[in-house]
Amino acid sequence: MHKALAMLAAGYLAVVGGVVQAQEGELPPAPYDFRTIECGELDNDAGYRPLRPSHVAGEDTDILCKVTVALSDKTKGSAKPHTVKLTVSHGTKVTYEQVRDARVLSVGSRVLLFVIPAEKLPTEPGKVTIRAELSKPVNKPGFQEVTYTLSSED
Repeated sequence: MHKALAMLAAGYLAVVGGVVQAQEGELPPAPYDFRTIECGELDNDAGYRPLRPSHVAGEDTDILCKVTVALSDKTKGSAKPHTVKLTVSHGTKVTYEQVRDARVLSVGSRVLLFVIPAEKLPTEPGKVTIRAELSKPVNKPGFQEVTYTLSSED
């Protein structure tokens, strides 16, 4: 009886050990490509329009950013989910941050949409940077930025 239990336990460990080996032999995550970031303004009058290079503080417009990531057929590894982190900064101060899952399970691309509410945008004059960054592993460049200048109300 003890011999049968020992054989059964050995068989179980062999199966469990095989599962662990299969997981260890799995390919690492494939790097994604950061294709583009396109941002525009959303307002009640015009709908969507391209992002202007300068704004006046106090304008009540939300910003829509379209981020495109891709999985190339030339990359090695398995298709695993990544994240895209979008930040809005004014100088060194971050005024808005959002992280979204980016999942491309086969060769091709995926578009992620980010809406930045007007109340989260900086209100003081200066340079505003909208930055989208793709989690690692990533083919370079792993981030892109869009900027505009904010001037005071006259």
